[in-house]
Amino acid sequence: MKPLWQITSMVSGQSYLDGVRIYTYNVLLSYPNASDPNYIAIQWENGTETEQSAKKEKILSPDQEDPTVVTPFNAYSPAGEILGDLVYVNYGTVEDFMYLTRNLSMNLTGTVAIVRYGKIFRGDKVKNGEKYGCAGMIIYSDPADYVVGSTDRVFPDDWWLPGTGAQRGTVLSTNGDPLTPFYPSIESAYYLDEKDIRLPLIPVTPIGYDDAIKYLSKMDGAEVQSSWRGNLNITYRVGPGFLPPHEKSKIKLYVQTYNVKKPIKNVIGFIQGVHEPDRYVVLGNHRDAWVFGAIDPSSGTATMMEVSRAMGQLLKDGWRPRRSIIFCSWGAEEYGLIGSTEWVEEMNKILGSRAVAYLNVDLAIEGNATLVARGTPILHNLIYESSKKVENPNPDEIAKGRRTVYDTWLANSPSAFNPDLPYIGQLGSGSDYAPFLQNLGITSLDIRYTFDEKYPISSYPMYHSVYETFNLVSRIMDRDFKYHQAVARMWGVVALALADRVLLTFDCQSYANALERILASVQTSYGALFLKNGISLDDVTKATEEFKKAASTLHKRIETLDIKNPLDVRRVNDQLMQLERAFIDPLGIAGDAMIRHVIYAPNQHNTYASSSFPGLEAALFDIENKPNQTESWKKVKKEISVITFTILSAASTLKEVNDIGGL
Repeated sequence: MKPLWQITSMVSGQSYLDGVRIYTYNVLLSYPNASDPNYIAIQWENGTETEQSAKKEKILSPDQEDPTVVTPFNAYSPAGEILGDLVYVNYGTVEDFMYLTRNLSMNLTGTVAIVRYGKIFRGDKVKNGEKYGCAGMIIYSDPADYVVGSTDRVFPDDWWLPGTGAQRGTVLSTNGDPLTPFYPSIESAYYLDEKDIRLPLIPVTPIGYDDAIKYLSKMDGAEVQSSWRGNLNITYRVGPGFLPPHEKSKIKLYVQTYNVKKPIKNVIGFIQGVHEPDRYVVLGNHRDAWVFGAIDPSSGTATMMEVSRAMGQLLKDGWRPRRSIIFCSWGAEEYGLIGSTEWVEEMNKILGSRAVAYLNVDLAIEGNATLVARGTPILHNLIYESSKKVENPNPDEIAKGRRTVYDTWLANSPSAFNPDLPYIGQLGSGSDYAPFLQNLGITSLDIRYTFDEKYPISSYPMYHSVYETFNLVSRIMDRDFKYHQAVARMWGVVALALADRVLLTFDCQSYANALERILASVQTSYGALFLKNGISLDDVTKATEEFKKAASTLHKRIETLDIKNPLDVRRVNDQLMQLERAFIDPLGIAGDAMIRHVIYAPNQHNTYASSSFPGLEAALFDIENKPNQTESWKKVKKEISVITFTILSAASTLKEVNDIGGL
């Protein structure tokens, strides 16, 4: 069988695109030891091991039978054999660790933390464990986060996670090849030594809840508070250690994961624009999966291949876009956005000056209830407009009078600040949009169909497990692939609008409104504290007002623009395109030079999530949680200054080109 990158390349070539190119990078990857799998056990004083965890997931349907399936592991965990007392740390958030060490006065040094998946990125759980002295970590999927109802009705009867399912995933806390930070891993690259880079320091491995209950049910210590209880039929305790007769036993964590340099490949197809070939609308999806990956990423991969096929057919029929369209199939996303980050690093000068937008679909569906969209404010109106053009894939919703994707989206997810519009989220660092937005300031979007919010679950239940198969999708989640089709149509409509319209469909006024909302939220949360410490937000307020004025003036100018004058059109489009880039701070945010967007960036303690004014948020967290408040307040003042300057700089990009600093 041909490798998937080769199949993707062949299919893209057959779709009548203008060309396909393969980009290869040699990067550091991580694998479990196939002949010596990771496991957990209880080790008695005499060295006897009992309650050993499963070394592979139980096969529940024939389509999971494959000798190449990798056993559950967390990528980039160091190898090691750890013995220690077990402690339960809920989701492993900073607040959870602080509760144990501050409220319960527990010393976690040398312990093995068991935490449940959910709430934050798994790599941040590991960083927190390292910070508080843990010697190792076990991450499990609790039914509270991956099953609704009884654990008797799970896959293959329903889409809920069975107790034998374990979630794989990286615990690397940086994006891109860790051996070549900031630079592409091309043939001439200088590679750092593995001992000199920031990799996870403690052994980590995932298990399912059938194994987790064997250890959690035997734990000693105080009972947990109610918010820490999962849905296993046990008394949850914090530890450390076990109840009799296991009180002298230790938890054994055995990890044999290893790192190795290997080549990865990005498949890049393109359609050349006819009028502005040097302006790129970029669509991307990653191709790699931990196991079968029927949802993550193959639902998105199939969708992108269909969009490229449809546009290829348009080319065959005589159409050609105004601007160039690029289709990107990324490798090694699961390891830490490696394929996309390396390509952005290699092409950064070209993309920095030519890319109009990056449109991402990681997985097309994680449910079948409603659309979910995340993106920078400049794209919001286009997202709304596009969703109104796509037919509702749900016949039950159509029967209720909701004929479009937009109608169901609005009914399910109205915005808190304007209930007449659907909610659009912010972008963190959970997929391949991150290097485009955070490194280069390219406006970005991510869309998918999701599950009903009535389900209190962390993600779609089969996430990164062996049970995420084609059978799951075709039999349970999207039988007729109508939701895949809706996402493909939505993706295509947005892409065509950006590629074909004379004027870019960017709304600067939406950005101005977003800045006002962020500022108001900061004032509400911290205004009294700022006042007490002699800090004012007046300068940020004035900068935001200046930005709003500049945005309004630009849009009025656009209304009277002669769209038949190509130079005038190009000048305005360049201003619109450059706006997002104006929010980039080349020095980085909160000490991280890879995260540069001053307005929206990954949360410092959960890189999946997004923070507004992230540098300020990080500084304020230090105020509340670090003893040296004098230094922390200096950081707050500096961040307010950076925000003010950045907003004013962004406002200047929207003004007439002859308005240079008021001259």
